[in-house]
Amino acid sequence: MKKILAAVVSVLLVAAMAVSFAACSKGDPVKVIDVSLSGEPYGYCYDKENKDIEDAINQLIFDLCGSQEFNPEIEGSGSDAKGVLYDYDGDGTPETVTFKDLYEYENGNNPVRTVSALTEVPNGEEDNCLVVATNAAFPPFEDVQGDKFSGIDMQIAQMLANRLGKKLVIRNMEFDVIIKDVETGKSDIGMAGFTISKGREELVTFSNPYYRTSQRIAVLKSETAFDNCKTEADVRAVIEGMGKVKGGAADGQTGYYYLAGSDDFGFEKFENVEIKGYSEIALAVKDLSNGKVKFVVGDRDTINDAVDSINDTL
Repeated sequence: MKKILAAVVSVLLVAAMAVSFAACSKGDPVKVIDVSLSGEPYGYCYDKENKDIEDAINQLIFDLCGSQEFNPEIEGSGSDAKGVLYDYDGDGTPETVTFKDLYEYENGNNPVRTVSALTEVPNGEEDNCLVVATNAAFPPFEDVQGDKFSGIDMQIAQMLANRLGKKLVIRNMEFDVIIKDVETGKSDIGMAGFTISKGREELVTFSNPYYRTSQRIAVLKSETAFDNCKTEADVRAVIEGMGKVKGGAADGQTGYYYLAGSDDFGFEKFENVEIKGYSEIALAVKDLSNGKVKFVVGDRDTINDAVDSINDTL
């Protein structure tokens, strides 16, 4: 009898835990409002005295992107790029790759292609290594896959190391400390989807722009307040009309400055928004799904990726 009772109790506990887990993981579907809130270019940052990196990265950007930064919202963007010979598919034979190729593959439903790199410089090999600082929580530009890295910027980091004839070292850190890490010489270059701004240019030098993005706002699918918005002014008016409200964004990223206001980025502060900062945009979207913030603002590709990911789990 005791064994039977113990078995029954065990089954009930497992069932209770399953119900509890389901309740904890439950959230509501999320959507992205297809209105550009801003437009800004990405660049890679490095110390202005490092001419070898400057020349190599700018030539690499030109080869990958052509005469202007790649913009997926402009038809034919990147069509004048000659491309780079690079073994992107890992079959041992280099093929010609453009930024458009990288962008379309990394944004598609394709097997993940990874980059193997050291995480620290071996003793005595400082001159033989390219040290890249990143925040690998920003797909499709940088992400982590086990002990390897993935994403557009990480592939370009490997291309750059190849051109310089150096071993690739990738140091993964919080986004808002990368510029300081580069400024102090701990890393050679920052590659993390950085918007080029005047304030940042006072601390580090930026490459030529390689990509143009914009900010987007994500809300619950059941939220209808933004459905008729056609312009950034429309979105701003809706937010300002919500009264006191909580919005989410990633610390140090452009979406945070969009809500908090920034002379550097040219954004006016939302006086009615209490901003909750996150280490990555995916965590902000998760809180949005769980009703902890009213909306989230972030870079177009990364917020779309986070929304798709959270919806796939519901």
